[in-house]
Amino acid sequence: MAKEENSTGKRKRRSRRKHVKIDTKSIAETLTDEIIEALGIGYLDLNDKEKREIALAVVEELTSSINYKPSKATLLSRISRLRIRLAPLISEKLLELRKKLSEDVLDYIINYGGPVVVANVRRLYNEAKRRGREDLIGVLRSAWETYGRPLPVKCPNCGFSAIQPNLICFVCGRKITPEELKEAIDFESLLEMFVDIATLDDARRLEENQAIIYDPEEGLKTRRGPLERIQYIIPLTKTELNTIVHKIEEKYKPKPKIIAEIEKIEKVTKVLKEETKKVEEKRKREIRPTLDMFLREEEK
Repeated sequence: MAKEENSTGKRKRRSRRKHVKIDTKSIAETLTDEIIEALGIGYLDLNDKEKREIALAVVEELTSSINYKPSKATLLSRISRLRIRLAPLISEKLLELRKKLSEDVLDYIINYGGPVVVANVRRLYNEAKRRGREDLIGVLRSAWETYGRPLPVKCPNCGFSAIQPNLICFVCGRKITPEELKEAIDFESLLEMFVDIATLDDARRLEENQAIIYDPEEGLKTRRGPLERIQYIIPLTKTELNTIVHKIEEKYKPKPKIIAEIEKIEKVTKVLKEETKKVEEKRKREIRPTLDMFLREEEK
């Protein structure tokens, strides 16, 4: 009976513990300066409001998954240990609180903001560019490749893989020309491969559309793929169009009889050479050297 009462008491205590309300605002306000120090961001020259907002965000984050009020020492120790993991949260708060970023704050956000950097890549790129911080732009590019959604075509202006199908860079906002797009994708090499497999229907569609489609997964083509796939429409100059269509049509033109005969002879000759080579190789494998053969060689 006593065991049952003890068990019931433990369940009640556990039940009561689940409903402990943590006054995060009070904790944050009481420990603001110590939290900022534990985060290692005292050098950012934050004002009092920024410090309070960051302290509150951190306390809310760290207490959201617990059902008890942590001691001051436990909380500060945990903040200090997790300062790098908390950096994206702090970066997001700083971007929310500040319209203008100081150089230290910009440096902190780009280096430690992680996925938050990608969500604010345009703003951060423009700020780093304005300050001439090419080192930070390099870090931004790495973050874009890691946390963002890199696009198949690299921008010749900012160096980010961020050219959209409308030819506008998602990061720096510049619209590239069709010539710049062609250079970025090595258009001439892709065109050679396209002509090799193109049909007369492809030639007809090129003449109708005056353009060709670049699909990073398939190369150049004349039909659009699934809508969710990233594809670029490349306008063709009259000279380019005429040249491509001419090359495709030449593949399907009936050849003069003498040329056809020559090609046929060359094909047969090639087959005969290959067969002769195979027979020779087989004969060599079948001939086994004997003592008589070696003696005959010696007599010679």
